[in-house]
Amino acid sequence: MGIKIERYILSQVDKISASVTTGTYSHPNDTNEHDVLVFNAAIQDIEISLDVNALTQSVEIREYEAVDGTNYRQISFKTFPTDFDTNTKVILISFKQKNRNYKITFKSTVAEGATRNIPYVYRTEDRS
Repeated sequence: MGIKIERYILSQVDKISASVTTGTYSHPNDTNEHDVLVFNAAIQDIEISLDVNALTQSVEIREYEAVDGTNYRQISFKTFPTDFDTNTKVILISFKQKNRNYKITFKSTVAEGATRNIPYVYRTEDRS
């Protein structure tokens, strides 16, 4: 009995695969809404860190999910820096993706004056 349970646990662990991706999003010097990260439909957990140290103006940060499989619907909205703890320079986002497209956008409320580079790192863990 114990061996069967152990084999089952090991087979489930083998199904979990995680990966880490790093990059930089170049935030334009305008007040339009721009996609920062887009994740195609999958069943996975996503953990994101966005280094917003370079931002000099308020930025609206939105999350969207295509709940119906086609149309993106806003699921969260926050303004940096006012909706975050004082002196926050990294925004952390966690999302459990449910086999629907998911994305994060930025929209400056006032143009930055120059393009701003936003380094990011995210970890995805397959849950299918």
